[in-house]
Amino acid sequence: MKLHKLMDFNRAFYSYDTLDGANCQTVFWEKMTQKEAAVQAVKKIGLNQISEIPKGIFGLLPEYKGMFERRYGLLREL
Repeated sequence: MKLHKLMDFNRAFYSYDTLDGANCQTVFWEKMTQKEAAVQAVKKIGLNQISEIPKGIFGLLPEYKGMFERRYGLLREL
């Protein structure tokens, strides 16, 4: 699934220890973090959420919940 040509959503924010994530691997012509690519994409096309995020989605990986919420919140504020 792709949200934008700059962001491969299956690997969005692949590094979970910082808000910026890893370097974006789909932008070959400039250096950009995954956060920067996500922000650019959402500013261009919006955040078109089609359903609620299930409450139990982090049941097996609860350590990712806090960072996901920070990143999701950042994108929702745009």
